Amino acid sequence: MKTRTMYLMTALVFSIAAIEPSSAESGSLSDALEQALPSLTLAQDYRSASKISFQLASERSRHSETQGACDALAKSLDYYRAALAKETDTPVSEFGSGLGNDQGMQEIRARFGCSGPTA
Repeated sequence: MKTRTMYLMTALVFSIAAIEPSSAESGSLSDALEQALPSLTLAQDYRSASKISFQLASERSRHSETQGACDALAKSLDYYRAALAKETDTPVSEFGSGLGNDQGMQEIRARFGCSGPTA
């Protein structure tokens, strides 16, 4: 039952995120995304937390909140690594830290306006 509720809440947040908000509603979308994260991490649903954090980064970037976007991007990557660690029973430290410096991460950082791999 707890898992079903978590999936429904995640689906609701993704549905809300898919709607193109007006600038007046943008704060409430960011707030909704942020409010979803603690429940997901408490449930150890790191994949969903990573997706929500990435949505939050996109939303903040869209509103020229570069530092907030970079922070959310970093959290998304942290959650993604936690998901990999949980799924493979591997220490999270094996998956690196920070925003990385490979070609793919350079492109993503550039898209969000983030500097260097430790942003």
